[in-house]
Amino acid sequence: GEWDRKSFLGVELRNKTLGVLGMGRIGSEVAKRAKAFGMEIWGYDPFLTEERAEKLGIRLSSVDDIIRNADFMTVHTPLTPETRHMIGKAQFEVMKKGMRIINCARGGIIDELALVEAVDQGIVAGAAFDVFESEPPAADHPFLSNPKIIVTPHLGASTVEAQENVAIDVSEQVLNILRDKPFMNAVNMPPIPANVLNILQPYFNLGEKLGSFAAQLTEGAIQEITVNFAGELAEVDTQPLTRYIVRGVLSHHLGSEMVNVVNSMHLAKERSVNIIIQKSHTSRDFTNLVTVTLRSKQEERLVAGTLLTGYGPRIVQIDKFPVDVAPGGNLILVSHNDKPGIIGRVGTLLGTNDVNIATMQVGRKIVGGAAIMVLSVDKGVPKDVLSQIAELPDLNNAKEIILY
Repeated sequence: GEWDRKSFLGVELRNKTLGVLGMGRIGSEVAKRAKAFGMEIWGYDPFLTEERAEKLGIRLSSVDDIIRNADFMTVHTPLTPETRHMIGKAQFEVMKKGMRIINCARGGIIDELALVEAVDQGIVAGAAFDVFESEPPAADHPFLSNPKIIVTPHLGASTVEAQENVAIDVSEQVLNILRDKPFMNAVNMPPIPANVLNILQPYFNLGEKLGSFAAQLTEGAIQEITVNFAGELAEVDTQPLTRYIVRGVLSHHLGSEMVNVVNSMHLAKERSVNIIIQKSHTSRDFTNLVTVTLRSKQEERLVAGTLLTGYGPRIVQIDKFPVDVAPGGNLILVSHNDKPGIIGRVGTLLGTNDVNIATMQVGRKIVGGAAIMVLSVDKGVPKDVLSQIAELPDLNNAKEIILY
C-alpha cells in the first residue's frame, strides 16, 4: 500500500546479451522472443551446430563464454548427471557482475545455495526460479526470504491455453495411430516378430550402453550417428536395436526421462542428427558385432561391442584400440603414451584419493605408441582427481564414463 518507486528500479532488455543454455524446442522459442526485445542471443546446446545457430540468428557459444559475458542467463536443459549444478560456486566466481538468472527448466541445474551466496555478494543482481531441487521447497528455503529472488511454484505450463493444447496434442496422436499415420509419442514400440525379437533382445542393453559410451567420449555437437551391424544381426530388421543405440546417445545430453526407444529417432531428426545404418554379413573374430561411430565437427569417435558366451556384453574396441571391457558402472578412460610406469602412477594417484580400482584394461596397436587404459572403479571420480591424472607425465587425457 506504499508509493515506493525508488525501491523498484529495473533494467531494460534492449542491447543486453542473453545466454540460453539448452537450445532445444523451448530454448529456441525463448531466443526468438528475446530477439524481439533487441537482445543479442548467445546459445549453447550439445547438439547445436554453427549452421543451425546461424539459421536461428544467434551466436553459438560455450557455457563458459555465456557465464563470463551474458547480462541475462536462462537454462533450458534436462537434469542429468552432467547438468546437475552446472552453474555452481566456480561459475559464479567468474561470472559477469550484475548477471540476472532465470531457471524455468529443472531444479538442480543451478546450485541453489551457491546462488544465494552470489546474490548476497552482489555478483548476481537478481534471479527468478520456477523450479527447485526439492519441490515444494521447505518453508525456510533461503529463496523465499531474499528480496532479489522471485519464485513461482512450477507454473511453466499453468495456462488455460497450455492445458487445452496438451489435450489437443493427445487427441491428434491417437487419431494418427488409428489412421496408420506417423506419430511422435507412444508408450509401446510397434510389435516385433518373435523370431526377430529373439535375436535382437539380448543386444538391446548393450546397444544403449554403446551409444551412451560413445556420446560421453565425443566433444562438440553430434552431427552424425553411424551404426554398423556385422554378422548374424545383418540378416534381420535392426531398426528396434537402432532405437536403443540412439536412445543411449541422446540420453547422455537430454536425460533418460525425456528419451525412450519410441521417440529417440524423432528426437534425433528434430536436432538434425543424421543416422546412417550399415550392414556387413561377415564379422571378423565375432559372431556379431555392433559398431557405433559418432561424428561432430571436432572429431569422430568409435565404440564397438558384442556378446561373448559366458561373459555377456563386452566393449571390444574403442577408436582404433582393441579392449575387453564390461560396459557398466564407473569407468575411467585414459589416453597415454605406452611407456613403463604409467599404470603405477595412475594407480597410486587413485589410491591416494581413496578410489578403488576393480579392473583394468590396456589397449595399444604398437609397443611404445599411443595407447588407452580403461579402469573400472568402485565410485565416481572427482573432477579434480581426473585433472591430476591428465597432468601426469606422458598422459594426454582422462575422462570419466558412467554406464548404468
